[in-house]
Amino acid sequence: MGFTERARRVRDGQLAHGRRVAALCSCVGLYHPIGHRATLSFLGEVAGPYQHHESALLRALEALEASRAVWREEVASYINARVKQKRLGRRVPSPGDPPPSRMGGHWYASTPDVSRRAALHALKLWERDQRPDSANPEVRSIVRGCIATGGRLTDEQLDIVSRRRTLDEPEEVRWPITLVVSARGVVRA
Repeated sequence: MGFTERARRVRDGQLAHGRRVAALCSCVGLYHPIGHRATLSFLGEVAGPYQHHESALLRALEALEASRAVWREEVASYINARVKQKRLGRRVPSPGDPPPSRMGGHWYASTPDVSRRAALHALKLWERDQRPDSANPEVRSIVRGCIATGGRLTDEQLDIVSRRRTLDEPEEVRWPITLVVSARGVVRA
């Protein structure tokens, strides 16, 4: 069963509310731009307590579908651009040109403020869940600064983020750095 069928179940007023919430969670299982748990949590922030109220559940689904629609447009645009590049002989995309099908760390939205809020929300969850000794201190410092300033970073922090993004870092470093970039409102790269 695909995303559209699961979304139909969320809207189905004949189903028990718990099954509709489960259907929303299944939708998030298929499309989770800032991670599964962070996406569900952000939907709760945007829409209200969807686990208990039908109107909030429908708002949450609407927000998720809106993000997915923007993501799908970006994927289609990327595919079209790659086809044109290949016709011109450029067979390999540049390293700074990853496909939007590799989602993660960016809430796709028509307004940058929603993307920034989603990234900051996910960063707060990441920061809260880290053990004091588990995260790279430099990355943790940047995450804290990003959260404290609502996504605004100093030039020094921007240099660190740029350097970290070019390195082949483990996922526990790549993920928060990607979120920091999204929180700044910078186009993903």
